[in-house]
Amino acid sequence: MKLTIKILCVVSVFLSSYAIAEEHPFVPHVTHVLSIKLSNDRTGIIKNVECVGCDFTIVNITPKTKAYKNGIEVDLLEAKMQAGKPALVSFNPETREVQTIRWSE
Repeated sequence: MKLTIKILCVVSVFLSSYAIAEEHPFVPHVTHVLSIKLSNDRTGIIKNVECVGCDFTIVNITPKTKAYKNGIEVDLLEAKMQAGKPALVSFNPETREVQTIRWSE
């Protein structure tokens, strides 16, 4: 029960501020365990994303991808430290490009 409450709190924080940088069309995906691979040139992938009607589970991180910690924009490389933890990933289902990665601590 406590885990459910914590997850709902995290999701509500994300949903209250996630429309800042996303461009239409985008799909928000809440992940309990962020499976991210990110290189120093700020490109990479996120595995195990789900999307209704999508036939893929991997999305691409580009240098245009933004990262937000507690609603404040941070360097994208900080998202590496969020691996294995909850995060909200918003991506374009047509291009499979990640627009934002959001998390709170």
